[in-house]
Amino acid sequence: MRNLRIVILILTLLTAIVGPVYIWMTWIYAPPEETLLELIRILFQHTSPALIAYLAFGTTLVCAVMYLWKQEIVYDVVGAASVKLGLLFTTITLFSGMIWANAYWNTPWNWDPRETTTLVLWIAYACLLVYRASINDREVRARFGSVFGVVAFPAVLLSYISVHVWSTLHPIVITTGGLQMGMEHGLTLMMSLLAVSLLYFVLLEIVYRVDTAQEKIMQMRMERS
Repeated sequence: MRNLRIVILILTLLTAIVGPVYIWMTWIYAPPEETLLELIRILFQHTSPALIAYLAFGTTLVCAVMYLWKQEIVYDVVGAASVKLGLLFTTITLFSGMIWANAYWNTPWNWDPRETTTLVLWIAYACLLVYRASINDREVRARFGSVFGVVAFPAVLLSYISVHVWSTLHPIVITTGGLQMGMEHGLTLMMSLLAVSLLYFVLLEIVYRVDTAQEKIMQMRMERS
């Protein structure tokens, strides 16, 4: 536990350092792009949250499998906390994408495959949270919530591969050949990804602690009743 606290402290300090650097690189260091001009800055607020949302839902999948295997409640609590953060970053992804679309295509939504599959992804995991909130029995909630966490994950894969399967207006920035952008923009995107990744892990620890405290309070109330 002591080592974990040290790791969290280090991550928090790194987040406090990297965050301002990321903001500086996004709005000052990175120059306007030849075609997109200043719109390129929206990309740094859009791509990284999308990738970290995938990471969050992937963490939920791993925790779901581990709970079904080990039956240890800590995996369920971490998995549920990661769902909440995944939904947060997916929401940021959707709204930043709408800002981009409105500025570049004069419409905030055009039912592009990436837009649509990401919305489906958001709905799937929002349903998971609603389902969990509707179950009072702790073990039942953990068991079926974990099953739901496994079943919902294909929505993540569908969102990710959508730009490669269907014709899309969505720009493809990261390919097997590397980043399709200049050095300054590539470095800024990497810094953005690092900053949002660190933020995710720090928030995961906070949400985990809050949810654990809530679980203890609910258990105490049940014992008294």
